[in-house]
Amino acid sequence: MTALERVRVASVYIGAIVGAGFATGKEIILFFGDGGYLAPLVTGAAMGLCASLFLCVGKLGAQLKNEGKLGGRAMSIAKIVLYGIIEICMLLTMTTMTGGMQNIFGWTQTGRLTGFLIALLCVAFSSAGAKAVGRINLALVPVLFLLLALLFFKSSKCVEPLPFDTLKSANYLSMNMLLGGCLTVKDGERAKGKDIAAIGIVCAVVLSAMTFFVYVAASDYPRSDMPIYSLCRACGLGALGAVTTGIAILTTLAGAAKSLGDGIYALVPSKTAVTSALLLLTLASYGWDFTEAVNLFYPFIAAIASGVFALAFAALVVYALSRRIKKFSSVRKNE
Repeated sequence: MTALERVRVASVYIGAIVGAGFATGKEIILFFGDGGYLAPLVTGAAMGLCASLFLCVGKLGAQLKNEGKLGGRAMSIAKIVLYGIIEICMLLTMTTMTGGMQNIFGWTQTGRLTGFLIALLCVAFSSAGAKAVGRINLALVPVLFLLLALLFFKSSKCVEPLPFDTLKSANYLSMNMLLGGCLTVKDGERAKGKDIAAIGIVCAVVLSAMTFFVYVAASDYPRSDMPIYSLCRACGLGALGAVTTGIAILTTLAGAAKSLGDGIYALVPSKTAVTSALLLLTLASYGWDFTEAVNLFYPFIAAIASGVFALAFAALVVYALSRRIKKFSSVRKNE
């Protein structure tokens, strides 16, 4: 991979993690509000390092496929079921983010239509594939980082480092892995060891900083439905809160649309059909209430995400142990 390709993969992964709940600060306060800043700081770094985990899983999958170890009817059925459930989660994520984009522009018909059309354009562009999503996130993730840094400096910074709730950190880590993992795993097929390490480090540094920024800024208004927006409004920067949330929604929306499009393409290998299907699914979500959609769908998505993360971790551990045992047996045999 070139340096630009590494940055693109990192941007896609980061953009998938930082959704609307993250950017409004509500999600961060929900998990970390009764603790100190060390928890979001460490959890953000752990989320970033998990990019390397999914790249390794992608590399492992490619190797096993080349060795003919992913065949068999049972394995094929298991893959279809798993991918089917994941695609349902991508559909729910995409439609929920579309609802969020509509909410940003207000409850008037003109406002909702404006937000919806922006979401529709993002989905249409994302249907072109990984390069399109990479371009979206390469442009938007750095802007989002700078906006969150600005809000951090505008906040009172009245936070303490402790306490640290390990269980909440683990739950938050698992909940956010699904979309980022789905988008990153395919890049593992062509990634080398140094690529995997570099991408993981970049994601860890950026996500750690962003999670910390959001936590500190949101802590000024922990009881607000949108703590970041409340801070922006108090500083006379109300529009900045809307822009910050909008960027986070678009990066997540782009990733979900791309992942869902990959699933549709596997069934109907036509770019035109994929784009048409994604646009029709987006049209079906016109008028959705973002808050209701989050409350209804996110518990299901979080449960699936935790399971997929556990499977990815288990697969990597089993593969590493099997390689170690195989190498040890080979050495003993040569002796």
